[in-house]
Amino acid sequence: MKTDLLIQTEAWVIASILFILMIIATMVGKIIGNKIRSNNKSTQNLTETSGLTALLFFLLAFTFGMSGNRYDSRRTIVVEEANDIGTAILRSDLYPETERVLFRKDFKDYVEARIQYYEVGPNVKGILKADSLSQTISARLWKRASNLSKDPNNLAATQQMIPALNTMIDVATSRLSGEKAKVPESILIMLFLLALITAFYSGYSDGRKGKTDWLVQTGFCLLVSLVILFTYDLDRPRRGFVNLDGPNQTIIELRKNFN
Repeated sequence: MKTDLLIQTEAWVIASILFILMIIATMVGKIIGNKIRSNNKSTQNLTETSGLTALLFFLLAFTFGMSGNRYDSRRTIVVEEANDIGTAILRSDLYPETERVLFRKDFKDYVEARIQYYEVGPNVKGILKADSLSQTISARLWKRASNLSKDPNNLAATQQMIPALNTMIDVATSRLSGEKAKVPESILIMLFLLALITAFYSGYSDGRKGKTDWLVQTGFCLLVSLVILFTYDLDRPRRGFVNLDGPNQTIIELRKNFN
């Protein structure tokens, strides 16, 4: 899993830095605009700012939508995983008592491993360790089911258990892949640069006109920073304001099956 600087840095820190840089870019643009206005004595109407602002908002909407879709997919797959594990646990009841006890013991360990998988938070090593433990336990479950499938007396149970285990293992892999899939860093960098350029031209345009509404300028910078903050937050479900604590509760509730 990637551990680059942007991923390691908290979303609110990135948004705060962007807000400060946009204010500075606006001030620099205003200073340059004032100098050009003083030299040329011109107050011509500038159209660059409106075009850049439209492009910035389009890219913001595109990136926010991408983050929202990825978050929704991750939330859905957590609930799907809980359902798949629950189904496999119930199908262990189809086996004789001796085998049923062994299956349920391994399923209990598997549920704990999947709970730990989320509760380690953004710790990459912890995530990989919990995922590796899950794979070890699921391999043990698969081996037991495949060995029991050789006994004709377990034919009905095997026909139910094998597909359930297969689905349970596949969804765990899909969940890990979904967490690795994030908004491309190149898009985020382009978004930051465009935000700074737009802020600069906005200040430059006001400087050329000889008047600056700092309430509007500050509000614009704050709005852009907040959108980027929540875009990042949606793309990081293991921390921040928007997380997967609710969906993950469906896996925690699987503990009730072993009471």
